[in-house]
Amino acid sequence: MSTLLHRIAAIIRGLVHRRRADADLDSELRSFVEMAAADAMEDGATPADARRRAVLQLGGVEQVKERVRSGRHGAWIDETGRDARYALRQIRRAPAFSAIAITTLALGIGVNTAMFSAVDAILIRPLPYADADRLAMVWVDTRQSGESAFVGTPPEWLEWRRDHTVFTDVAASQPGDASLSGDGEPEELRARKVTGNFWSVLGVRPVVGRVFTEEEDTGGARVVVLGHGLWARRFGASPDIVGRTITLNDAAWQVVGVMPRDFYFPPERQTDVWMPASFSPNMLRAFFWHDVHAVARLRPGVSVREASAAMTALNLKVTGHLPIPRAAVVTPLRDEVAGKAYTALPILFGAAVSVLLIACLNLANLLMARGAARRREVAVRAALGAGRGRLVRQFLIESLVLAGLGAAAGLALALPMMRFLETLTPPTMAAVHLTLNARVLAAATGFAVAAAVIFGLVPALRSTGLAIQDAMRDGGRGSAGVRSHRLQYALIVVQTALAVALLATGGLLLQTLEHLQRTDLGIRRERLVTLVTPLFRYREFERRVAYVNELLDRIRAVPGVGAAGAISRVPLTVSDQSTFYRLPGQSDADTRQQVALSRVVTRGYFATVGATFREGRDFADTDRRSGAPVAIVNDSFVTRHFAGASPIGSKVQFGYLATKGYWYTIVGVVREIRERGVAENLRPAIYRLHDQGDQTNDVPSGIVVRTAGEPSAIVGAVRQAIWSVDRNQPIARIQTMDEIVGKQLTAPSQNTVLLGAFAVLALVLASIGLYGVLSYGVAQRTNEIGVRIALGAQTRDILLAIGGRGMAFAVSGAAIGLVLAVFAGRAMETLFYGISPSYFVSVVTAASILLAVAALACFIPARRAVRIDPVVALQQE
Repeated sequence: MSTLLHRIAAIIRGLVHRRRADADLDSELRSFVEMAAADAMEDGATPADARRRAVLQLGGVEQVKERVRSGRHGAWIDETGRDARYALRQIRRAPAFSAIAITTLALGIGVNTAMFSAVDAILIRPLPYADADRLAMVWVDTRQSGESAFVGTPPEWLEWRRDHTVFTDVAASQPGDASLSGDGEPEELRARKVTGNFWSVLGVRPVVGRVFTEEEDTGGARVVVLGHGLWARRFGASPDIVGRTITLNDAAWQVVGVMPRDFYFPPERQTDVWMPASFSPNMLRAFFWHDVHAVARLRPGVSVREASAAMTALNLKVTGHLPIPRAAVVTPLRDEVAGKAYTALPILFGAAVSVLLIACLNLANLLMARGAARRREVAVRAALGAGRGRLVRQFLIESLVLAGLGAAAGLALALPMMRFLETLTPPTMAAVHLTLNARVLAAATGFAVAAAVIFGLVPALRSTGLAIQDAMRDGGRGSAGVRSHRLQYALIVVQTALAVALLATGGLLLQTLEHLQRTDLGIRRERLVTLVTPLFRYREFERRVAYVNELLDRIRAVPGVGAAGAISRVPLTVSDQSTFYRLPGQSDADTRQQVALSRVVTRGYFATVGATFREGRDFADTDRRSGAPVAIVNDSFVTRHFAGASPIGSKVQFGYLATKGYWYTIVGVVREIRERGVAENLRPAIYRLHDQGDQTNDVPSGIVVRTAGEPSAIVGAVRQAIWSVDRNQPIARIQTMDEIVGKQLTAPSQNTVLLGAFAVLALVLASIGLYGVLSYGVAQRTNEIGVRIALGAQTRDILLAIGGRGMAFAVSGAAIGLVLAVFAGRAMETLFYGISPSYFVSVVTAASILLAVAALACFIPARRAVRIDPVVALQQE
């Protein structure tokens, strides 16, 4: 330890007193030279000859200085500093080259830094739970019954918690309805019901107060934990909120705690209130009430795969009495939180790394061409005693200086890009703010160092490996052919391959986005505004029907409103609310394999949204509450059960399948409406009239309004119309249908834009690289080309020789890139949203674009070659 400290102290002293030491060394050497020269003059030498002999006897003044400096403590620091200063002078001497190099690196390092910040925040940074890597979600596999989701039921959760062997505990959560009234305007809240062990499973603590207990959960206590956002927004982050009573759904609830700012739980990005689940005995027997999201903590040493196998066996036993027993699925919580971002971000990050690699290869080619111009400099320094290691270090430090400047510019570029990437945060995760934290800065530094090594090492080794006598030649016969440029050409092929792969995969995403944008929604979305009005205050059927009808009449009377209707779920927003159904002659076993979306609507709803009827009719004024209600079905329902036949007049029983359940008469078929979202698969749907919906729990809380002009202009009047009927009625989620569609297309459009931008950048860089190499090759072969022209070579032959070589590299790279694109496309299939884009169109388009740009990059140097004056070329010989 003392030796190390002594060495460090010596290094510091050497750096601090370096100038004085250099002055002393100069004085000593000068004295030696003067004394040796004096001795020589005494032997009869002239002063000039005597001084020359003294220097030769010394072995060279500068050489001695170099040897002495290299023996000092910390000499490498001093040498590095001198190399860095030399590198800065080189940058100033070649401003055009330096600007291109720094800009290229800034683009590569900037996009990689920004992408890494997004990957770090969304996929790497720990979730806001204790030992989050041990948390998993447990789902029920109900795909055999046509259900595409994996949502559990209350009794299954209860059995999992009793009999599991792979978890420490299993908690349940489910969607909740909560409307806040009292102080201020009524407000619908984002609510979630959770079991009392939810908090211990996640390992979270409130920032204020406490969480509710299992006893309070099972006992039905009206206690609530607030989300941090609601606490700050509605209650001013008051610390005395604990113990206060608030009004939720017209009932008094006591606040017992507040969760931290960064706490969230999927599928919601932000939850306002956490309420006890308080499952009733009937709910704990409802094996077909799929609304439970189960979260579990894995036991130490148990993997997700082992847990999934164990839970599958357990659930097959638990559901063995059902017509179709079902398995269970266990997935890491991180996967559920990240969603499609788990696939999208690594792919986009890989594309960014490819751009950086292309930039580095481009610069490697430029530096190799530049190194050829510095052969004499390298040779002179080698002749003066500089070893190859010393020269390689000089080149690498120049590369590091360039990379450092590029990294600084890249960080400045990364900051605005981070703001854009923040929008890629999955909707199941709390919003993130991307910053240049320690890990991101470390990553940027790593990118810069890697770039310096990639684009600096090969040119350094190649430039310093030249024989001194070859490098000292002023000219030569300039026949730099393919063999002497094999490495540069190989780099061009790699660049081209990466560019084509990015172009092709970007084309696949573009096809997907175009398909989503052209998707027929089944409604007319222009000038259609939607909102949600929770109807918890109107639980009695007759009273609710009267209220909704009066509400819609008031809205229709607002100037600028063309039509209005209501539905239990706003179109394109909700994927749940499904139910089993039965057709005449079917058994109970048949019904357990049939699930349809269930929607309750009011009269005029289909006309308001602009839906089209295939056949039959809409709900009419004559359709009143009775034991023989009517229903409307969609195309998917008809395709499943009435292919080639009309369903009009047929019967269907659903929702309440007991002997007293209504049989509905189908009176109409509506063209498919994208109820579950733009990118979701179509499913059978059954629509009931609210006036006849006395055997359903669905309530038409979603209001849709067709306006004559700008929707935002009538929102205030619509709100007042609703409050004119009930001043305490909460109103939430006011948005146009265009906004709903736009939000759902945000992720695919941003993925496409990013990958497309990376592809264009890669194409430009690869084209510049191809142009640079061919231009350099023409410059090196000036003598050869001049001789060939003087000997009668035709213009066409020169063009083919120069341009054909470049196109051969481009074609080779394109072929490799197309293969890479196929593999990349297989890895990103989840980003296609069930669509099958055409690989042929994408790869052909990508190859055509690349080859067209490459042809232009090859034509310019080839055209310059055929214009070479043979006389001038031979004079250079």
